[in-house]
Amino acid sequence: MKVYCEYLNNPVGIDREHPRFSWVVDEDISKQKAYRVVVRREESGQIVWDSGVVDSDETLNIPYNGLRLETAQTYQYTVEIFCSSGAVIKKEDNTFTMGIMEQPVWRAAWIGGPWMEVQAFWFRTSFEIKKPVRTAFVYVISPNYYVLSVNGHRCGDAVLQNANTDPAKTLLYAAYPVEASLLQGENVIGIELGNGWKALSLGQTDAGVGEHMFSLQLRIEYTDGTYEWIYSDPDNWSYTKKGPVHENSIYHGEFYDAQDELPGWDMPGFSMEESGAEWFDAVEFEPEEGEVRAQCLEPIRVVKTMKPAKIYEIADGSYTFDMGQNFAGWARLRVCGERGTKIRLVYSELEYADHTVNQISLRHVRATDTYVLRGEGIEEYEPRFTFHGFRYVQVFGLPQKPDEYTLTGCVVRSDVERIGQFSCDNALLNQFQSNICWTEESNLHSIPTDCPQRDERLGWTNDMTVRNECALYNYRLASLYTKWLGDIRDTQGKKTGAITDTAPFRVFGCRPADPVGASLVLLPWNMYLHYRDVRILEENYDAIKRFLRYLEKNTTDYIMRWATMGDWAAPIGDNDVNSIGGGAVSLVTPPRMVATAFFYYECTLMEKIASVLGKKEDVDYYKDLSDKVKEAFLKTYYNRAGKYVGLNSQGGNTIALYFGLIPEEDRHYVMENLVKDIVETRNYHLTTGNLCSRYIIEVLLTNGYRDVAYKLLTQTTYPSWGYMIEKGATTVWERWEEIVSEDSCLSKMASYNHPMYGAVGVCFYKYFAGILADEEQPGFKNVIIRPVIPEALKHVEACVDTMRGRVANTWFVGEHSFKMKTQLPFNTTARIYIPKANANTVYTNIKVNGRDIYEKGTVVDGNCREEEYYIVLFAEAGTYVIECN
Repeated sequence: MKVYCEYLNNPVGIDREHPRFSWVVDEDISKQKAYRVVVRREESGQIVWDSGVVDSDETLNIPYNGLRLETAQTYQYTVEIFCSSGAVIKKEDNTFTMGIMEQPVWRAAWIGGPWMEVQAFWFRTSFEIKKPVRTAFVYVISPNYYVLSVNGHRCGDAVLQNANTDPAKTLLYAAYPVEASLLQGENVIGIELGNGWKALSLGQTDAGVGEHMFSLQLRIEYTDGTYEWIYSDPDNWSYTKKGPVHENSIYHGEFYDAQDELPGWDMPGFSMEESGAEWFDAVEFEPEEGEVRAQCLEPIRVVKTMKPAKIYEIADGSYTFDMGQNFAGWARLRVCGERGTKIRLVYSELEYADHTVNQISLRHVRATDTYVLRGEGIEEYEPRFTFHGFRYVQVFGLPQKPDEYTLTGCVVRSDVERIGQFSCDNALLNQFQSNICWTEESNLHSIPTDCPQRDERLGWTNDMTVRNECALYNYRLASLYTKWLGDIRDTQGKKTGAITDTAPFRVFGCRPADPVGASLVLLPWNMYLHYRDVRILEENYDAIKRFLRYLEKNTTDYIMRWATMGDWAAPIGDNDVNSIGGGAVSLVTPPRMVATAFFYYECTLMEKIASVLGKKEDVDYYKDLSDKVKEAFLKTYYNRAGKYVGLNSQGGNTIALYFGLIPEEDRHYVMENLVKDIVETRNYHLTTGNLCSRYIIEVLLTNGYRDVAYKLLTQTTYPSWGYMIEKGATTVWERWEEIVSEDSCLSKMASYNHPMYGAVGVCFYKYFAGILADEEQPGFKNVIIRPVIPEALKHVEACVDTMRGRVANTWFVGEHSFKMKTQLPFNTTARIYIPKANANTVYTNIKVNGRDIYEKGTVVDGNCREEEYYIVLFAEAGTYVIECN
């Protein structure tokens, strides 16, 4: 049995007063009859909550309801479940550790160095310990990136701390258990402080905001039961600017001179006077104004390392390392040479024909790390305060010819759990699935970003509108998405309710956001479907209401008054080449039309959310509002005579069909217009952008055009996903076009690692594998298995490790047969849709685990029902082998 507290394994530093518990049972026992959760203080064993035996089959998000949880205390909890078979399963070794639960949460001063400098700053303080220590935690807040150490020991394995927020609205503290590093007598805390997001402009231009600041609280609990707090205070901290990191910028890279290292600077006994560096007393800073909360999400880590696939020697004496894969992170350098030797690492996603790096997709970013050797044997370097999106690294100044150990690729991202796997008998689709996952992973750095390489790396609500559902099938993102929804709420106007295009709001984007940036509505709803998370609906409900009220006020006769992006970055021939984003605004699918369609969709989702929360008046309000928007949309954009939407584009017809805007009696005719354009006019190519390219495949798959959808997904000529792969892509591009020269206007927006066009990968799980959540029983309490099988696809295998356990489905199509194996986890039910025919074969006999359920064209099992295209099997937890012939 696996257990989770707030979706995390043994979390440290959480601050929920009523944390929630979930569990997954691997045993092959079908039903939970009851559960019991017991929570104890780890030190004393005192029971602080005993749920008692609760008659319930629920396994998700059970809230703690005991004594008040205390600051810095670790609690052990036991989950015991009672099964209908009489079996009892227990898991005891589970813990969670609280953060700061007292008020005020934060008492420490904000301190730093009052200089506008591009280098990092080094801060240290010392203090005495005179009694044995039981536990100790350091809590740190900083809008800059930092590295924390205690007595020379780096604290934890997280990198790029703290999580990215708007510090004027939200301040997240990270918690570090440090008792193992403390000593009797003198102790030293050290903080290396880079620019990060706070001093981003400083790192870019050598001018601008230069605030290098942090706040720190240390809580020490002694074995005698007493405790004390030590707070950052300018009187007790010193800092220097004279250290090895001469420059650092998220976008541009890091300059590290190992000759200027300060050995022992963060250890007891270090003499600042004799160090050769000038040390200053710290200065108090004006506190950031955001609300202080715990950083309750997976940290960013180096999650994987990789060796170069190829190494090329360049004519100028440099070497280009091809990692064989585009990804986000950095390179770890291993080298030896004379003191003062300067080595430059220049990153890129592309290479020229001579294997030198091509930085066209980086825009204004230098993406260069520089390392100067100290000249003492083998030296290793990796940056602290930057990250890059790259496949290639051109290295200048190496003292000797490199080998495979000279450069190691470090994959850096939020350490969320991979939960989904998909494969099939089509190699191109398998590569596409790989590209989707590498792209998603490259864009998870405490927020879901748009790209990891250029001067952006922002959380765009537009992209995430379509991207989030695919990501939820591939990764466990409950904590990260909960945090990011808070970032969106932080952007919301107090008076208007408008949100912004990016969250946190910086560098790019507008307020108000384009109405297609519907993430504030879609994310809570999809998290509810995948995790049965009612709290996420409650936490965002008021913000969604205010946002929809703002949209409603900014309509004219229920048509949106503005839209900036719409169906973004369609094939260039269908766009206004003089528009924003390097010609990314569609000419064939008007943005205001798309915005109005999204407003309707958001209202229908809000009607569902209000229903879940029992808000009857709001259910009625949003039903009425959506009806009015639908009527206005049809009046303004629907051609009833021609049976098409707008300009009869693929995107216009798709969006109206997907959102349910087309009158039922006309859907077939609109589908015919859509398919005619795809097949006859475009020869199986798309004219859609980032939004409708995801929806068009779903519309085709759910309306009987599975083979058309499959041909679009496997198309290899421009514009198509396969075209990217044919051109060697290992991640998903931002545009349909291959852009390798600055001569193209498209070069203004030419990321080669951009998740939005990978959103269509949700169809691999929902339709090809047929794994769907049930709105009526969310969180996969009831699973829907309903595969859609194109004629050319003969084999699919997929699984999703849901919060209730693994749901898996595999199928094979034979010459005149069909076989499917479905795995359902403990305590779930399912409706399994078994196809009655495929291609030219009609199945008249179906067996499940060797037992006949459909014989000679007749249902012979009471757990089944017959529909037009399927035999529906009502199943409980277990494994089902289905054979059709």
